[in-house]
Amino acid sequence: MTYLNIHFAGEVDPLSRAVSYYVFVERGAETFAATLFAVATATATILVGMAQLRVRLGARAVVGFGAWCVALVLCAVFPTDNSPTIQTASGWIHQFAGASLFAALPLAGIALARSLGAQPSWAGTARVVRGLALGGVVLALAYLAARLPDLLWWWQFPGVLDWRSVSGLIQRALFALELAMLLVLATRLLLVSWAAIRAARRPAAEPVVTP
Repeated sequence: MTYLNIHFAGEVDPLSRAVSYYVFVERGAETFAATLFAVATATATILVGMAQLRVRLGARAVVGFGAWCVALVLCAVFPTDNSPTIQTASGWIHQFAGASLFAALPLAGIALARSLGAQPSWAGTARVVRGLALGGVVLALAYLAARLPDLLWWWQFPGVLDWRSVSGLIQRALFALELAMLLVLATRLLLVSWAAIRAARRPAAEPVVTP
């Protein structure tokens, strides 16, 4: 996603245009879809890894992360319309999936933080995840507010309430925050997994003392 933001800054304004419009630049569709599939796969891998370590995730968190993964795949498969208004079924699916994914992960993060907070080895991670998730909720609401003039096209918004000129920036900040949340979980998962592997190998490495 960083590559797309930098390489195509002249074609897709990162301040006002959504990341979905990268599919309309040269070779952008493949990179955009690959990014979303990679994030969905990474999310599923993190959840499976935590489950294998018997970390209690909580049903709400699992549902939220699952919705995030499904929405990512739908956004990759069904591109938006390259027009001011949504005109095709693919465009509508993309819009609803996009709205779902930006709301699902912050809510899933809040639910997960509640479960992790009750587990001593994950309590510190829970605090970080909760902070990022709450920040995600704020940015998700800000992005919704920025899109209201497009959604409620029949109402004349005052200039001070029209944030469309920075809607792309808000969306990218939200996506970065959500990726940071996944990175925090992945980092903690690697550390805990490595500690478990070392603990399992230590007894075997100790010399056997015979009486």
